Amino acid sequence: MKERIICFVFGLSEEDTKKGVSSFGALNQEMYTLEVIAVTPTLLAANVGVTLDGILSGSGTNSAGEKVLFPESLNYRVVIVHAPKRDQVLKVMRSFKAVLPDPQDMIFAVITDMARTWTFEEYIGHLGSEHEYMKTHDPNDEPDMKRM
Repeated sequence: MKERIICFVFGLSEEDTKKGVSSFGALNQEMYTLEVIAVTPTLLAANVGVTLDGILSGSGTNSAGEKVLFPESLNYRVVIVHAPKRDQVLKVMRSFKAVLPDPQDMIFAVITDMARTWTFEEYIGHLGSEHEYMKTHDPNDEPDMKRM
């Protein structure tokens, strides 16, 4: 049985999503099943953990047929990944970055215990704030950053 990887995408066009899924499938189709769910207005207000649990249990989402969101105020796209293993997350990230334009403006995140308590809108907002902070701050100037 193939392992399931669930991705929630925000700000990606249907074409970009298909390119990312195709890129992933070309390298990993025999080992994993990649399920991609576009974040819609209904999903924005939904709790991340409840939604993920519903998908994993087979009850799905209630956002079928809704328009995908392309917020003009955001300069990035978001892919939120739920995968059993870290290397699977990296494979998803590499697959999408390999085929999409401006990969530096993409945000990749995993669903953490904290993220499970938030709505998608809260989590995406948090990720956007972190992304903007990292673009404008040098990690070498941060005392909490460990030297590699």
